[in-house]
Amino acid sequence: MKKVFGFAIALVALTLMVSCVKEGPMGPMGPQGPMGPQGPQGPAGQDGNANVASSTLTVYPNDWYWDNVSWRVDFDYPAVNSDIYNSGVVLVYMETENTWRQIPMTFYYSETNEEGETFYYSSSLETSFYVGGVSVFWTESDFYDGYRPEEHRFRIVAISAGYYNAHPEVDYSDYEVVKETFELAD
Repeated sequence: MKKVFGFAIALVALTLMVSCVKEGPMGPMGPQGPMGPQGPQGPAGQDGNANVASSTLTVYPNDWYWDNVSWRVDFDYPAVNSDIYNSGVVLVYMETENTWRQIPMTFYYSETNEEGETFYYSSSLETSFYVGGVSVFWTESDFYDGYRPEEHRFRIVAISAGYYNAHPEVDYSDYEVVKETFELAD
């Protein structure tokens, strides 16, 4: 019993001594030295706006997934923080024919079969946002999942509530006006 007790005391003492020794990659470390000189100035960054964030994202056909009602794509977008989610604005635009159109939007089209019958369809795009991301939904009027959406480019703009409210004159459906008003870079 004395041997076990003596061994336990020795083990505790050894553990305490080892835990007090700082180890570096080359062995025990001494005291921290003085701070080194400041590094060179980095290149100038792009002017920004803490109240507005924007990005352009390309979605490829395989990025879309079927959610039993519509095709869907989810974007990780950290600019949609809790402040933007609770009281800000998230605008999403899709490029069509070299123009940025705001979502939601609907496309109408028709097909004529060999018998001369014409069928009318539509594709609707909607968005949803959540803290940390944005989703785009592409729904066909017949809920058919056979035609995966093609490659498309989207622009996401997240605006703080105060900045949005300070610009009531802006036509937010017109991306070029939004871009000019908030000095967004393409």
